[in-house]
Amino acid sequence: MKSATDYTPEDAALLCGVGRLVCAWSMLEQSLEAKIGMLREAMGDVRTVGARTRPSMAKLMTELRTMVAMRDRRNASALHEIAAIERDMQRIDRFRALIVSGFQEPEPGGFACRDGRNNRLHVSLGQLDGEITALEDVGNRLLAV
Repeated sequence: MKSATDYTPEDAALLCGVGRLVCAWSMLEQSLEAKIGMLREAMGDVRTVGARTRPSMAKLMTELRTMVAMRDRRNASALHEIAAIERDMQRIDRFRALIVSGFQEPEPGGFACRDGRNNRLHVSLGQLDGEITALEDVGNRLLAV
């Protein structure tokens, strides 16, 4: 078993990529909370998002969907975009959970993970970068709704 201090400089790209994935997810959460805050303010509501406890992404997306439905009663295109964003977020969240909870060890070109069924999977650095880019794209699409 390798400890975190045993990682070599060659593993820096891997560690940086995992950190970028976690940060990108947090930034997506913040973007969603900001979007809901802007919609609330535009509707005359000045409550803060999650004043007592931090709501889950599912609750935030439900609130966003409700507010957009109230705002655009005759135009369903925004609701279709929200549904597409939710699908992308769920896929990326499964990938993020695989990385965060299933990380095993570095391998050439990426790293090994174990999924929920204990299957060993190889994740390339390209896949990791692609998911980070997808997360950033979802955040931009979310703000555009």
